[in-house]
Amino acid sequence: MSTHTNGPGLKILSKAKWYGGGYCSICGHRGDGLIPQQVRFWDPDDGWKVGILCTYCGEEIADRGPKLDDYAVVTKKQGNAEFIDVLAAFGDEDDTYTSGNEL
Repeated sequence: MSTHTNGPGLKILSKAKWYGGGYCSICGHRGDGLIPQQVRFWDPDDGWKVGILCTYCGEEIADRGPKLDDYAVVTKKQGNAEFIDVLAAFGDEDDTYTSGNEL
């Protein structure tokens, strides 16, 4: 199995196999390029998110962390990356980003 590389825009939350919705959380790809590994990644519009990524999106997003002019930085609370990591550590993979909490 391939693996992602941690970077300013991506953190591996679990080494265990996890398929989430069964598709890449960024591009929607299904199939061989998908790495079934739970990660927290930075989305410039939505902020920190939890999901799974394909090989290509994982490589692209790992190097790009939050930037001051990102929409999510300007409009959302900061410090939510740690909040997501704690919830994921307790096995709260799905509710982490669907509970209605403003992340």
